[in-house]
Amino acid sequence: MSRLIVKDLPSYVTPARLREHFEQKGCPAGTITDFKVALKLDGTSRRFGFVGYKTEKEATAAKEWFDRTFVDSTRISVNIVEVCKTLLLFSLLNRSR
Repeated sequence: MSRLIVKDLPSYVTPARLREHFEQKGCPAGTITDFKVALKLDGTSRRFGFVGYKTEKEATAAKEWFDRTFVDSTRISVNIVEVCKTLLLFSLLNRSR
């Protein structure tokens, strides 16, 4: 599984609206596993979210397609989350000791 981080979302975006954007007609095919919009303690948006894909290839295609696109009138930034790979490698190295 691979995840994308979507930055600079409009403050009103919901997971349903994020899903709608990433499943629009004409976008690269891929199996989306989940959507999440980060929220503050008061329930307002932190203006970023995550989209999970089944494979890294699908996530890379989606990143290339959606980076610098617009959700309504707001330009978003889309990148692959690299931290998961680093943490996985770190945990595998520590397990072998």
